[in-house]
Amino acid sequence: MNDRKIHIESVCAAEPKVSKTTEAHKNPIYASSTFRFDSIDEGISIFKDQPGGHVYTRYGNPGIEAVAAKIAQLEVFGSSTSAYGLLTSSGMAAIYTAVRCVLQSGDVLVTQQNLYGGTTELFEKILPSENIQCLALDFAEEGALDKILSKHSRRNMAIFIETPANPALQCLDIQAVCELAKAYGARVIVDNTFATPVLQRPLLLGADLVAHSTTKYLHGHGLSTGGAVIGRDEDIMRNKAWTFMKLTGCNSNPFDAWLLNTGLKTLALRIIRQSENAFYIAKRLREMKGISRVLYPGLPDFSTHAFASKQMSHFGAMLSFEPGNSLMDAKTFCNKLRHCTIAPSLGETDTMVLHPATMSHLKVDPSLRQHYGITDSLVRMSVGLEHPDDILADIEQALAV
Repeated sequence: MNDRKIHIESVCAAEPKVSKTTEAHKNPIYASSTFRFDSIDEGISIFKDQPGGHVYTRYGNPGIEAVAAKIAQLEVFGSSTSAYGLLTSSGMAAIYTAVRCVLQSGDVLVTQQNLYGGTTELFEKILPSENIQCLALDFAEEGALDKILSKHSRRNMAIFIETPANPALQCLDIQAVCELAKAYGARVIVDNTFATPVLQRPLLLGADLVAHSTTKYLHGHGLSTGGAVIGRDEDIMRNKAWTFMKLTGCNSNPFDAWLLNTGLKTLALRIIRQSENAFYIAKRLREMKGISRVLYPGLPDFSTHAFASKQMSHFGAMLSFEPGNSLMDAKTFCNKLRHCTIAPSLGETDTMVLHPATMSHLKVDPSLRQHYGITDSLVRMSVGLEHPDDILADIEQALAV
């Protein structure tokens, strides 16, 4: 601009020219809702080629897309498989997007009964209103999945699983589920939040889509909320999932994506160390007076230890245990903790505890909770990066009469 020919108000309102001499070492935050076109013709071309060039951050944003591609790369790491990713506003948005990009009105979703409470609510309260039939079963029951897929084989189906399950940590054989699903033409979606792609990669075991709450381990610092959907099928991801995200407005935002990428840099270091801490604590808890039960996939006598051993490189940083035998025992224990934090999340650098029966799984039928070991005395622990002996010392003092 020539400031001798315009008014000062115009100079204030204009974007200053950025002098770019070298490339930034760290990716910048693209904090812009819109992107500029050099001409109408360029705008027309970009709008026609979507998803592609950038027009509006709800459609796509360079920073958000770069982080989504990084998570997709992690989910197929060690293979020649290609994958595509989207970042959403939350883990629940990721689950909803993953399900709705493969299922329409009249279709069937088959899932497990022992899911995260929020996922259960979504499947019970929202999907039926969209005429998607949700069928929850006990995957441990021999032949149950085959029977239900056979019964509905004439309809379009998808299977949604969460392994390890929240909060009792039961694991499912992902490869076996995917092989059976393929025989019936059903898609498989796996919530990989607890394991992360460092410990487990469902796409390489046959899954079609993976969902994450990036709020948890992927970011790992409790400073952002988000979700991710990763898939191998380009048409599903670039057309169906992207269109659903664009039109429902459940996309991520530039700042949360930037924070997520910052956390991803230490993901492998964090989750492996936290998993080692959790294994050590789980073994010590079994020897501790006042602990009546310990649930952890790494324990050799855990009910689904064989599945975890088959598909996980480490057994994760989540564990659950019963400090006593009643609701009052659990409440007293949690209230006496001094180092561990009572908080309704997981996957952060510090150790966090939650009481599922009165918090995350409050709205799950009590009889179903009991069936899957989610007793009134069960406490869930997300093991952090502290020295494990300090975590154990806090547990011991909270158990002391």
